[in-house]
Amino acid sequence: MPKIAILLLAAGQGARLGGYPKGLLIKDGIPLISRFWTEATQLELCEAITVLGFYADRLKPLAEQYSKIVINHHPELGQSSSVRIGLEALQSDYEYLLIGLVDQPQITVSELQTLMIYTKRLRGKIKAIIPCYQGRRGNPLLLTRSAVKAVLATPHQGCREWLDHNPDHVLFIDMPHESYIRDVDTMTDLEYENLSMSHS
Repeated sequence: MPKIAILLLAAGQGARLGGYPKGLLIKDGIPLISRFWTEATQLELCEAITVLGFYADRLKPLAEQYSKIVINHHPELGQSSSVRIGLEALQSDYEYLLIGLVDQPQITVSELQTLMIYTKRLRGKIKAIIPCYQGRRGNPLLLTRSAVKAVLATPHQGCREWLDHNPDHVLFIDMPHESYIRDVDTMTDLEYENLSMSHS
């Protein structure tokens, strides 16, 4: 079995939801942050990290049940800063890294396993795989260990910058359904995904 690490980004402000932590959105009675890790840990991970920022005090008790916690103390700098902090925190001898988003309620272990099938394509120049659906880039992102090292080699660089500057190292894979591109940014998304806000 390949050695897999997962980095979950959960530092956002949820501004378009009125300033609400997306990780606490409820689907089928379970907060999204718990739902993601319950699914992801079925992959027998060698390392699991959650990056928190806004609402860290509310999300940490859930995330630390499944993963190591790292804090982005300046989450207002955006997702790229959280990615960087997460990459710098990796310590295991992983072979492949999945970078997931906490607000993708349709991502289950099945979607992660489907993505991992494509590790056999990570040879030669190809160091990263981006799932797509109907021409839209999705997540989670799949990286080799050498890709992570390449990202970290340039100070302050995030994954998106490295991917955009190194298209010959990236493989875009058309996926069979929308799970990889569905995230939650607005109240309309909340209704589409049948999510609710916890009042705890």
